[in-house]
Formats: sequence, C-alpha cells, structure tokens
Amino acid sequence: MKNWKKWLSTVLFAAMIALLAWYLYANRADLSRLFKLDMPTVLWMLVLALGACTLNCVYHKLILDTYHVPLDAVDWLGVVYVANAIAYVLPMRADLVFSATYYKRTKGLEYVKSASMAAGNIVFSVLFALIQMLAALVCTGLLQGVWPRALWLIWLIGAVCMTVFLVMALWFRDRMPAFLSRIGIVRRIVDGFCDLLTNRALLWRLLVCLIVNNILHLLLYIACFRGIGMEVTLYQALFYNSVSRMLSLVAIVPGNIGIQQAVMGAAGSLMGDVFQNGVAVSLLQSAALMIVYIIMGAAFGWPVWKKYQKGKA
Repeated sequence: MKNWKKWLSTVLFAAMIALLAWYLYANRADLSRLFKLDMPTVLWMLVLALGACTLNCVYHKLILDTYHVPLDAVDWLGVVYVANAIAYVLPMRADLVFSATYYKRTKGLEYVKSASMAAGNIVFSVLFALIQMLAALVCTGLLQGVWPRALWLIWLIGAVCMTVFLVMALWFRDRMPAFLSRIGIVRRIVDGFCDLLTNRALLWRLLVCLIVNNILHLLLYIACFRGIGMEVTLYQALFYNSVSRMLSLVAIVPGNIGIQQAVMGAAGSLMGDVFQNGVAVSLLQSAALMIVYIIMGAAFGWPVWKKYQKGKA
C-alpha cells in the first residue's frame, strides 16, 4: 500500500497511452499532416524549444544563486536538463526529487530550501499563466465575440484561489492558522513565495527571464500551428501557452502524455477551435521539448552522474 501513488500513476499512464494511441489511429487521416512537416519548420521548432529549455535552466540558476551555492555548467545547466529528461520517464515530479537530492549531496543544500525554491517557482508560474489566460480570454471576447463560460469559470476559480493564497502568504505568514501551518507543503509554498518577493533584485531578473521564455514558447506554438497548415493569432497562442504552463506543474504521469493532449484539445474546443487541432499542436509542442530535453539530458547524464558520485564538493 505504500507504493499506491506509483501504481496509480503507472495505471493512469498506461491508460493515457492506450487512449492516445486509439485517438491517433482513429484520426490518422487528420493527423497525417504531422508527418509532412518540412525540414526548415522542424529545425525552427527545435531551435525555439532549445532556447526555451535553456532559459528554464537559467531561471533555476538565478534562484540557486541566492543561496550562494558555487555552480558550474554541469550543476545548473546539466542538472536541469537531466531532471527534465527524467520527468519524461518517471511520474509524480520525480525530477524535483532528483534535483533536491543532487544539490543536497554535492552542495549541501538543505532539502527544505530546494522544496521552498520549487514551491515559490510554482506560485510565480501560476500567477504568470493566469495573467496570460486573462489577456487571451479578453482578446478572444472583444475581437471574436466568443466568451467561453467554462474557461472564464476556470480562470475565476484559479484567480480566487491565488488571491486567497496571496492574502494568506503576505498578511498571515507569521500568523497562519495552526491547522494550515502544520501542513508541510503549505508552509513551504508560503515561505518559498515570500522569499522570492523579499528579494526584489531576484524578482526582476526572474520576471525578465520568464517573459523571454514565454515569448519563445509563444513562437513555438505559432510554429506548431503553421506546421499543420493553420494561421494563429498572438492571443490564441497566448491562451494555449497559459494552459500548457499550468498543466506542466501537474505531472501525474510521465511527461503528462495523453493528459496534456486531451486537455489542450478540450480547451481549444471551448475557444471555438477544432479538438483535433489542439491535440495536433500539443503533440508537436511536446515532441519538440521532449527531443531537446532527452538529447541534452543524455549529453549531460554522465557528467552529472560523476559529480553526484563524488558527493559533496
């Protein structure tokens, strides 16, 4: 019973793979265009994915620098690439466990700091995704006359939850109700987010990094849409990017395979798009990122393992 999460994830992963395989087979005629991409488009998508993935590494380095941990390229570039490659193989955010274990063993960084860092990053990412989704929904309503109630309701629930969290974190950090304070994950998320807010210089650097990273992801989505022969507006790409960012924080199965495609297809349908288009674009975007993370993760695998084996530097 102790491994119920592992078994649940394995069963869900198998089910998602089966459903995705069935869907791809049933819609093979519509999705055949994925195999007709020209080489310049594929290369452009991979370049954008490489830029976005590398900026993700830079983002984590900026946070690690606040703990005054000595880092070389293997420590910040290699570890993040390897960790994200692991996320395509193991479920339940095993990448975070790997990173925390690596920094604890090689740098003596306490697990609580790694958890706090990850928690603060999650809140920051969700806030950014909600802002993007709001902009996309407003533009869709004003320019296309489409006001999807279900998506507005989802955004409203997310905004209310985030507002409650911000009030709790900023005004009640040291006076948090006992029943919440005793929940370790709540405590770590609050502490991690507040630590980010108190470091204004870091906050601005992270914001710039996040904006550039999102621009690259937007360009990647636009390239994916054009790859399947569709033109897409900036706010449509913004919407898909916001949904994708929030989904990336919930890794129930390896790489969110199946789940991400289903949610992206459904979200696109609610925006007035065709379900198959959302699935196709999501498959292309996921494939581009996965290829980069796996290749770079494999390239850095041996150097990262050597440093891990040596233990504390």
